[in-house]
Amino acid sequence: MNTMVRIGDFFVRLRDQGDRPKLTVWNNSGTKIISEFIGSATPAVWEQIEKLTTQEVVDEVHALLQEK
Repeated sequence: MNTMVRIGDFFVRLRDQGDRPKLTVWNNSGTKIISEFIGSATPAVWEQIEKLTTQEVVDEVHALLQEK
């Protein structure tokens, strides 16, 4: 999987890195704000991602992971 989408003011890329998906998020200025492996992300990780982005980004990434 290698998916890139725009969600609100963010550009989100989700790609497989072996057995672990990697999430990369840039803001609308092109600054990378997240680059994390999220294969076994804990609730605290998702909370941190939400703080740096929005709940919409978290929800969409979860939906993309379900499609995989």
